[in-house]
Amino acid sequence: MSTAALQSACPSSAALTRSLAIFLLLNALLLNGALWLASPSGYKETVLNHTVDVLRGNGSDDSWGAMAAALEHFESREPTPIYSDVFFGAKIKFQYPPSSLFALMAMRWIAPDRVRMTDADIYPWPTINDTLGWLFIVLTAAATAALLEKRLFRFCGRDDRRVLVAARIALVAGFTLTFYPVVKAFSLGQIQVWINGLFALALLCWVAGRHAGAGVLMGAVCLIKPHYALFVLWALLRRQWSFAFACGATGLVGLIASVAVFGWVNHLDYLPVLSHLAERGEAYYPNHSINGLLNRLMAIGEPHLYNNLDWGDGAFPPFNRLVYWTTTISSAAILILALARRNRDNDPGRVVDFCTMAVSCTVASPIAWEHHYGVLLPVFALVLVNALRHRAWLPWLIASYILASNYFIQTHFLAPTVWNVGQSYLLFATWILLALLHLRPPPPLAAPWANSGPRTEPRYTASHSGPPPLVPSQA
Repeated sequence: MSTAALQSACPSSAALTRSLAIFLLLNALLLNGALWLASPSGYKETVLNHTVDVLRGNGSDDSWGAMAAALEHFESREPTPIYSDVFFGAKIKFQYPPSSLFALMAMRWIAPDRVRMTDADIYPWPTINDTLGWLFIVLTAAATAALLEKRLFRFCGRDDRRVLVAARIALVAGFTLTFYPVVKAFSLGQIQVWINGLFALALLCWVAGRHAGAGVLMGAVCLIKPHYALFVLWALLRRQWSFAFACGATGLVGLIASVAVFGWVNHLDYLPVLSHLAERGEAYYPNHSINGLLNRLMAIGEPHLYNNLDWGDGAFPPFNRLVYWTTTISSAAILILALARRNRDNDPGRVVDFCTMAVSCTVASPIAWEHHYGVLLPVFALVLVNALRHRAWLPWLIASYILASNYFIQTHFLAPTVWNVGQSYLLFATWILLALLHLRPPPPLAAPWANSGPRTEPRYTASHSGPPPLVPSQA
């Protein structure tokens, strides 16, 4: 792309804001309204149902119920380890490490009478689970809005119209409240809401050059989802010492505290759980991983063994060599590609590299529930700015976002057919986004606010109080 074309690629501030508003209207309201009208009874659920749950504080007990069962067993001082009794014995899918129980213990310490343990409990006011869920959703939205503005500032210049900045912040809030993985995590009562907020803030810290702060936040995430510890290896390979040390130290301190409280036996007892999950995965339709896709194909011939549409408490699909090895090889390929990704001159600060690793860790997991993809929201904001400078990316980015942000219950009709691969639409959306992350980013603009002629709308403009114009050597 020529320099002139690159300079003209950056839209005016008003045009960008207007386009985002139109897209939010079309994607969140018009599309879901059409789906609701066209769908038969029983198939009218959309992302907006979960948006309402967030606004009303109607969370559930998906994470908290399993964690409460594990904590109750531990506090009973029974000699049987936690996972042997809860996961394998009682068939309660408590799949988090023991360190995750600190979250529930903290909530009980803060407000013991307002912690939701089961859906059977009714409270006159929002529970502390829902209150913290709101706070983490606000954190996700605020961090995503800040990321978008920082990237626009870097590549398009300063926006002197504060009303347009405020409008985009409000639009990002709208995108957050209509992004299905984010709001679904809340309505389920999932600790994933916390992870989404922590990751968005970690990415913002990384973009701002606060690598140690990003490491601390990702270390906290590792105490809930251990597979994100691959970020330490990622950082070591790139000689990002401050991030690697902060992430590793946070995880190590948390692990030491967890062992001191819950004991070595319960931590060793967690290893068979990880092995069990890796060998079998889940066939239930919200599992948007390669494992889920393959298990659902197996369900065509043996639906009684592979639960596609019905959640089975404590049930897992049987071990299948084809599913296991295909999942293992594909996951290894995704992670190796992310770890081996060479730094590009057009990826200042390794921001795209950071996002690539996060998305790869998520999609490579054998079990990647739809709410796990809440980490994609801030990544979409960053890729958008790249797409503004490489317009050929925009149709793919739009398609990916539409698939990732909505709930298509209508794909349930495909369950008994070979076309049930369509139930993995969120997986396909993530593949598109991951491909855009792996592509060479467009180069920074030498003078993105350059104005070659009169305009009726103000472009992003540099001011004397802002940084000097970017040149390729500064990027």
